[in-house]
Amino acid sequence: MSHSLEMMLSRLDLVVVWWCLVAAVVAFVRPLEAAPRRHVLGGASVLGLTALATTWLPATAAGDVVRTLLPALFVLGAYWTAAGYVVAPDTRLEARLLAIDHWALDALRLPHRLTTGPRWVLEGLEAAYLSVYALLPLGAWAAWAHGRAVAVDRYWTVVFLAEASCYLALAWLPTRPPRDLEPWAAALRTRSTFRHANETVLTHGSHRMNTIPSGHAAGAVAVAVSLAWLHVPLAPLFAVAALAICVATVVGRYHFLVDTLAGALVALAWWWVVSASL
Repeated sequence: MSHSLEMMLSRLDLVVVWWCLVAAVVAFVRPLEAAPRRHVLGGASVLGLTALATTWLPATAAGDVVRTLLPALFVLGAYWTAAGYVVAPDTRLEARLLAIDHWALDALRLPHRLTTGPRWVLEGLEAAYLSVYALLPLGAWAAWAHGRAVAVDRYWTVVFLAEASCYLALAWLPTRPPRDLEPWAAALRTRSTFRHANETVLTHGSHRMNTIPSGHAAGAVAVAVSLAWLHVPLAPLFAVAALAICVATVVGRYHFLVDTLAGALVALAWWWVVSASL
């Protein structure tokens, strides 16, 4: 990439383009069939070209709105690009992750508490899990309100790296979410409206595989630490939301405990890398 082009692109644009190049390389490194490989290469091409096209957005109020919110679609694009890596689940890895969860969570009597306990607890956690889809653009708005374009670019750089790096791991760590492996989790749908909404979104809007590390946890923590780093006044509220989302990923059996802890660590690591590079 030429020096002149690098000068034109924002930090986020460069990160997205480089991620697309890495995603394409992974598609050739992994033993994928032709159709999934084309899926990854096509998705990476569209995503990379879209990031490059933002360079020509006009410096107007409308352009600022697009630059603030469009990166949420970059995250979604990375998610669907990485769906091409999905292969048969690694059942041995699933068994190990379940064993860790049962060792860590059995003392909480999780199945009994969720299926017979107060419904408002389950509703609150399910609402928190669902809120991550709004959390990312709301965090971008908070960053823009506090520091305009520079803050937004730094915010999305950390968030995109945290989320998109989790998606690449699908190429090596294919697992199903624990809710699909534990029969009792199906009963939760009848106890929570938000649970029903979450499962509907995941059924029709996801590749239905688990990500290790958890993209939900990585994205939520990345939002919180980025806003704290940028000294955004609303950062503590986003931190509370991030904590609730991380708890919900495990309690609702959307992710294994290891996934969520790893996702939080990935977010912190990328925040450190980006902040140290400035």
